[in-house]
This record gives sequence, C-alpha cells and structure tokens, in this order.
Amino acid sequence: MVTEDEALAIKTRVAPQLLVLPGVTAVGLGSKETGGRPTGELALKVFVTVKRPAGQVAAAELIPAEIDGLRTDVIQSGARRLLAAPPGAYEIGEEDPTRSRPLIGGRTIRREDSTHLGTLGCFLVDPAQLGTAYALTNFHVVSPPDVPGLAPDISAMGQPRGRSSVTGCCNDLFGKYAGGLLDLDDGIDEAVIRLDPGMQWQAEIADIGFVTGTHEITLAEVTSQPYNVRKRGARTLLTGGVVSALNTSAGYSDNNIVIVPNPNPKAGTHPVVFAWEGDSGSALLNDNNEVVGLVYQADNLHGYALAIDHILERLNAVLSGRLNRDVTLEVASATQFGVVNTVPGAAMVATPPELTAQLGPAPQPAPRPVPAAGTSPVAPGWVPPLPAVAAPALLQRDLDRSATGRLVITTWLTHQRELLGLINTNRRVALAWHRTGLSAMVQVLARMPTDPDLALPATLHGQPLRTVLTRMRATLDRFASPALSADLARLDRVLPDLGGLTYPGIIAAFGTD
Repeated sequence: MVTEDEALAIKTRVAPQLLVLPGVTAVGLGSKETGGRPTGELALKVFVTVKRPAGQVAAAELIPAEIDGLRTDVIQSGARRLLAAPPGAYEIGEEDPTRSRPLIGGRTIRREDSTHLGTLGCFLVDPAQLGTAYALTNFHVVSPPDVPGLAPDISAMGQPRGRSSVTGCCNDLFGKYAGGLLDLDDGIDEAVIRLDPGMQWQAEIADIGFVTGTHEITLAEVTSQPYNVRKRGARTLLTGGVVSALNTSAGYSDNNIVIVPNPNPKAGTHPVVFAWEGDSGSALLNDNNEVVGLVYQADNLHGYALAIDHILERLNAVLSGRLNRDVTLEVASATQFGVVNTVPGAAMVATPPELTAQLGPAPQPAPRPVPAAGTSPVAPGWVPPLPAVAAPALLQRDLDRSATGRLVITTWLTHQRELLGLINTNRRVALAWHRTGLSAMVQVLARMPTDPDLALPATLHGQPLRTVLTRMRATLDRFASPALSADLARLDRVLPDLGGLTYPGIIAAFGTD
C-alpha cells in the first residue's frame, strides 16, 4: 500500500512527464473512480481532453495502469477553459486615472509633461543586477510627439500622469527612460524605464493577477485549438481574444502576434475591438498568466503584439551596448499575490528651499543617550537613533499606502497650479486662506512627518477644523474651474476629520489598502 507521502512524491516526480503527453491537461491525487463514483482507493489521477481505448493510443503516449505501486486513473475532462474569459471592448474610455503604489502593470503612464498616454506592460529584472527593475512599454509611449529630446537616464515617466509638484512635496514620476528601439516597418517598438531608487512594484497586472513567467507561442498551439490571450490597457481596460496568426512581420518571421477580440454580448451594433489608442505597451498574457507579447498596434478589429522572446533579445543587446556590460533582462514573475519589491538606494530628499524660508529650521528630536562604555547596546531605555528622512519623502510614502492618500496626491498634482494661482492672485481666496488660519496650519503640517509629537489643532479661531475646511472649499468653489470643484467635492466625501490628530494618527485615519 502506497502512503500519502509516497504518493505525493511519485506525483511530483512524474507529473512533468505526463503533462507533455498529447491531451493531458492536469495530474493530481485522489480517489480512483469506477463508473464516475469514487472507490476510496488513492490513485494518480490523469485528466485528458478525450479518453481513448488503449489500442488507439501510441505506445509512447500510453499511461501505465500503475506507477511505482500507485495505480493510475485516467479521467476524461475536455479542454480546460476560464469560466469568465474577458470580452472584447466596445466602449472606449478616456483613460484609467488610477494611481497605483506600489506600481503594477496595466496602468496608465505618460512621459513627463506629455498629453499622450500609454500603458505600463509588466516589469523586467536582471538577475545579475539585484534590485534593479525596469518597466516595459512601447518606444512610441516614451517618445510622444509633444515632448522632444528623449534621453537615457534623463527623460522621466509618470504614473498615472507625468507630473511633479512645484513645491517638491510629491510627484507622479517613477523612473527614467533606459533604452529601446523603434522600427515600425520591421515590427519593432519596445522600451524600458528604469525604476527610481525607493520605488515599490509588484509583478502583477491589474484585473489579471500575478505574472507567472513567459511563453513563446508556437504555430502548433495556434492551429490545434483556440489560443486564448488577454491584456489590460489604459483605454479599453481588460479585454480578451484569440490568437489569429503569427509570422506577420517583414524582418522577424515570428515577431508579430495578431489577436481577434472575443465577442461582447453588450456591444449591440457597436464594433468590438481588442485594443485602442492608449493601450500601447500592454502586456499580452495567456491563460497561464505567462507574458507572450507586448501590444503595440490595432486596426478596426485586431490587436497586434510583439513576441516577448524577440523583445527581450533586442533589449538585452541595446542595454548591453549602452551600459558596456552584459544585460540579461527577463520578465519579473511571482508565485502569489501581494509580494512588494523595492528598488534599493533611495536618496534622501531635502526640504524645498521655498518652504525652509517660511518655516525656519524644523525642530529636531532630542538626542537619545548613548550607552556607557562596556554596557549592552540594547540596555533598557536606549533606542538607536533612526536616520533622518525629509518630510516630503515621508509624506508621499505614507499617503501612497491608502486610496484616500493617493486621492490627495492625485488631486494636488492635477490642480496644484490652479490652487496656487488662486491663493497668490485672487484677493478673496487669499484673504480666506490666511484669515481662517489654514496658511499657518499647513506650515505645522509640513513639520509633522518628522516630528510625531506635533498635532493639528482641533479648532481654528474657535471653529472646528472641519467647519473651517468647508468654508475654505466654498470660497474656492466660487472661483475654481469645474474640474477642480468636482475633485475637491470628491475628496471632501472621503476625507476623515483630522482635528487634533498627530501625523501617525492622520495616516491611521486614512487607512491602508
């Protein structure tokens, strides 16, 4: 009698050999079945699309009745399929405005100061350069027509928008262009963005899941049965389709993948597409969540993607030449959700000089006593001093932990110039800003990330803080653009009452994802 541990060892050893046999879809352990009912006998269960009599199966493909004393049970299961494959797109949105921190694939990205959007496909890593990470997208995404002068290690990319704060307190920027190629006549259009030090990322794609690796699609796979793929882009979001053809480019015979979108019952008379403008740079994945390509073009029906194996080969050659060392990029993968990676080497951000002039030197925490010679460094009452981190860096890091915090950042980055313009040039807004005491309160807030003992006042001039903020918003609404008013109203609906809270209390009130 084979024990459970022995059966598990046998299954682990022989499963890879069985899974390569034609028609085998899964291998597991369970009760042997007779007439569709379990018998209670432990067996190695082999699932196949079609179960045929032994006499009709080639000897090399025949599954033995027993393996190392463990009986086998061949089960006809049909072809495996997802229960909810994504449809094609029939509605084309403006863009996905979501700010994701840590970064994940399938989200909107932009070159700094550009109006042209694209999609962050997935992440690449070089095993020889631990910690270094790159975001993969199309070359035409990092080189839009409205922002000239693309330069390695200088041209910055942002998510979701390519914006940085005029005060230096926060920004959308996540990395800088590192290298790429563009030759549309030959079906070449790829680029990588090296993530900035301190940036966090996950080997995941929105609405799809974690990336498990890569796969090179073969003609046999495409012709034998429908080969399902999906992508998540900035404009059409999650869409699914079937590979229609390979071998469609002039230079690399198997460089292009052509995708026909899945039907969408909700489309009615609307045309259904797989991708649209703004989806450029989306990673193309199969049913196993393996990256097979990079979407870069579309027509009125089909999507077009570049094969991932050729992309990696070309990018490795380009970066090896530019960096004067061997580069071996590969697609970053994961084995479970929620694994956060951090690019090492984050630089400390100095307090912006325009704030230093207003606030003066920030208070420093009292030094902790150093243990006397010969005493233990972990003696009671002594805690090693923490390295100083500037308030703007702490603020952005902590706000990025919650949906409310990210909304604060996005609202500020979107409307900072209009808000500052109203405060600096509109007399009524300026009077309200200073007379309510909000100007002084913001100065206190700027100190709080590095001084956890400071707290926001519960009242200003005897009025609850929430009341004061409501009055200030009413003043802004009289002069603000409709877009600013709408975003302030949205922020007001989710912002908790912050009166009397310290900085840790504020971050806790915002919650975490």
